[in-house]
Amino acid sequence: MQCHHLQRNKVLLLFILFSAALPSITSAYANNNNNNEAKPKPLMRAWMCSGKTQRDMVDKLAQAGIVKSAINKEALLRVDRKNYVLQTQQGDSAHQDSPLPIGYGQTISAPHMHAQVLEDLLPPLLAASKDTPDKLLKILDVGCGSGYLTAVFGRMVESKENRRESTPLNEGKVFGIDVVPELVHMSKTNVMKEDGDLLDSGTVEFMLRDGWKGYPENAPFNAIHVGAAAATFPKQLMMQLAPGGVMVVPVGPDGGIQYLYRVERVGDGGAVVGVDESKGFQEDDYELYRVLGVRYVPLVQKD
Repeated sequence: MQCHHLQRNKVLLLFILFSAALPSITSAYANNNNNNEAKPKPLMRAWMCSGKTQRDMVDKLAQAGIVKSAINKEALLRVDRKNYVLQTQQGDSAHQDSPLPIGYGQTISAPHMHAQVLEDLLPPLLAASKDTPDKLLKILDVGCGSGYLTAVFGRMVESKENRRESTPLNEGKVFGIDVVPELVHMSKTNVMKEDGDLLDSGTVEFMLRDGWKGYPENAPFNAIHVGAAAATFPKQLMMQLAPGGVMVVPVGPDGGIQYLYRVERVGDGGAVVGVDESKGFQEDDYELYRVLGVRYVPLVQKD
């Protein structure tokens, strides 16, 4: 069983990427790609990991090699997607490997995209757990939507005594933010269906925030997920990454060419929000990797 993926290509981008429009991003990618290819090649057939149940769906994602880690698989099995889709979608469509509308012009991403995000964000969480075993992990989920991936993150870093399988991840906190008040309320309501212990324990919190500005009061974060496409790379979010942290963010115009990027913080020469904000943004602190082509709704900016 196979799912949609495009060839993963690594590219260190120039500082122009942080201020230029997407055409400059794709041009820079083409100029730096070792294979001289302007676009990644598709490796897998699309949308083929649908299941009748959560376990069926997750098993197919694992069989396709999208879910690789036992940690991620267990977290996905613990949070049923049916609780995070609209009432009218809670039949067979709840576990389809496709995005679904959740209202207010937003969607819940396809399961294979969530699996991709989890695999990209697990390594920095493992590294931080190893380097500072007594320190809480912190994860920011920007554009939490219906709350699904926020809850999955919560299962990854919940109290060790509540985990069904022993994992090397530290305990942590997950902050889900959205600019749409109704979606913040929806997220809380959805989590209370079967994952309410995450709210009761304080492992997961939801709040109304402008995703472009992040959540500086609780920065820095070991991992940041952005669930909607930013027109340009969001510097304020990047500065909220802890050194060694990773952000996964789709970048590109609404209705245009978009790519999922992995942003790795490799230095602390510039501002680290929550630690030292006196230095400003430094492009040398970050390495950017283009992961795959995507299509997301736009990251809404509060007026």
